[in-house]
Amino acid sequence: MRLPQIMIASAGLRSAPFFLVARLAVVLTLAIAAGLSAPAQAQRMGIVATVNSAPISEYDLHARLKLVIAMSGLPATRETAQQLAPKIVDTLIDEELKRQEAKTLGIEIDDKTVETAVQRFEKSRGMPANGMHNLLESLGLSKDVLYQQIRADLAWNDALRLRFRALTQIADEEVDEEIARLDAEKGKPVALLSEIFLPVDEQPKNAEVRAVAERILGELKNGTPFQAMATTFSQSPTAAVGGDLGWVSLNSLAPEVSRALSAVKTGEFSPPIRTAAGWIIYWLRDQRVSQGAAGPTVDPSIVLQQLMIPVSDTGTASELEGKRDLAKRLRLRADNCATMAATPKTVAGGLTSDTLRLRTSQLSPLVRDAIKDLPDGKPSEVIKVPGAFMLFMVCERISENAQAQLRAQVRNRLVNDRLDLAARQFLRDLRRNAFIERR
Repeated sequence: MRLPQIMIASAGLRSAPFFLVARLAVVLTLAIAAGLSAPAQAQRMGIVATVNSAPISEYDLHARLKLVIAMSGLPATRETAQQLAPKIVDTLIDEELKRQEAKTLGIEIDDKTVETAVQRFEKSRGMPANGMHNLLESLGLSKDVLYQQIRADLAWNDALRLRFRALTQIADEEVDEEIARLDAEKGKPVALLSEIFLPVDEQPKNAEVRAVAERILGELKNGTPFQAMATTFSQSPTAAVGGDLGWVSLNSLAPEVSRALSAVKTGEFSPPIRTAAGWIIYWLRDQRVSQGAAGPTVDPSIVLQQLMIPVSDTGTASELEGKRDLAKRLRLRADNCATMAATPKTVAGGLTSDTLRLRTSQLSPLVRDAIKDLPDGKPSEVIKVPGAFMLFMVCERISENAQAQLRAQVRNRLVNDRLDLAARQFLRDLRRNAFIERR
């Protein structure tokens, strides 16, 4: 199951009229300028849409708009609000449809599951513990703004697996065929790609979605991290991992994509590319020739212990050095994973420690480099991340059969591809059959 992401919606509903977009931008601007509390904002705002009689308020839109802008790094301007507001209304409508479908199937997501998803999201973005809660608080938003979306995404994932259970059954012959196809690509060019995908379900939305894609590309060229923009805006399942597609055969891509990428240099971004499904921006991270289905290396699993020492990035230099010295002292004391795991119980200051089991490919480049040559049971060097100093220790490296791992990876990819296609088609049907009114 993929992680939920903060995102704007697919096109598939008619655009909000300009007067509505302008009114919403004014509402946002006035609410921020007046410094209104969340309850006060909610009281002063009306309804922007109904979905089968369920209301979506201007406050819902205002809150999501603030969060999207903060997460993406886009400037909090009237122009940004006007450009994003119609897409965010679409997102909120889709989320309400997902909630209603899950309710029909009797699916409920408890708070603990949502909290776990939030924690995983924070770790995937390199945020300290409670980073999302702190961000919401700094924006004057309640945690429900985030929880409602994550709950809808998790419930939708469960609904899809229930509705399309047959699609998750992949025969061994299908896995064999996919591996044979990958082996046939050996020696041919492949590219390490990341993507941001914005779907277009109806032609009238094409220009609007392209404008958003161009805005995203501009922010990328200005230095906004690709992973942040992908997690925030992309409608592909890869959004959960910052848009990472992995190594892709150039011959397997659509002709229009191959042509566009042929003019892109390693490390650069493609222009927005129109495909049959929508607009895509690619980041060409590397290129080489294919080494077949197994790839150049096995992706081993590891058990990793991490220790986080929180620090205020706006604190004084002496406070920062004090926390750095603490991290160095704790590094000297960390002689095994159990000791590191128990550290928060014996040291004051809001320290947290987590034991993770994951594959090497799931690690951020920063962590991967820190533990690459690290002996098991030895602490890494102190690493500075936003809001914290970090220590890592490899507790165990788990050797696995490369062929079994390959087959599992291929099987999972086939399942995800099938569910992704089914999800887009099913959501389109839900939109068409729903009574949706914009106000």
